[in-house]
Amino acid sequence: QTMQTAPRLHRPRLLPGYANSVTTAALTAVASLVGFAAHAESDINSGTGAGVSATADLNMRIRVPRMIFLRVGNGTNFADNATIQRVTFAVTGANVGSGVAVAGTPAAGIQAMVRANGGNVNFTARGVLNGLAKGTRRIPWTQIVPTATGTLPHPVIGNGVAGAASVLTAVNGVVNQTATYNFTYSNSTPMEFGSYNGRVTYTASLP
Repeated sequence: QTMQTAPRLHRPRLLPGYANSVTTAALTAVASLVGFAAHAESDINSGTGAGVSATADLNMRIRVPRMIFLRVGNGTNFADNATIQRVTFAVTGANVGSGVAVAGTPAAGIQAMVRANGGNVNFTARGVLNGLAKGTRRIPWTQIVPTATGTLPHPVIGNGVAGAASVLTAVNGVVNQTATYNFTYSNSTPMEFGSYNGRVTYTASLP
């Protein structure tokens, strides 16, 4: 006859120091919960008649990020717009190099905006390619004359480099300026026929 024996139960052995580490971790977790609960203000009062009240405070905070936005041309405000607008100057045959200024189109001008909330803003304009180019021919950027209607001045267009910065002064830490830019071509020098193309890069920066 086969004798069956009950299985022996073995108590797990804790490694040296393990019990202490488990206890410490548990106490730390409890302490953190107690500390978290302590952040809530409470008040309890009692009495036998009218005029018993309790008060508690709640702190609030709004975090506002530092931002800057620049738009030159039509587009959605406070978003990235990839379309680059163009200003065109159409010189007539009888007017080539006459010194009579030619107004750019669109006649309604180019809308511009700078908004920032980190103090004064440096606003610059850089004319690329050292002028409007047709092959090796150049019309210098000094021949393009901008005018601004509004609160956002047009910076000096640098010839291949950023021109002198227009400093936009913040009010209560905020710059919020807009303008309509119109451009004329001085047309002071006769140029070879063809289309001369160039680009102005505007930069608004917080120091």
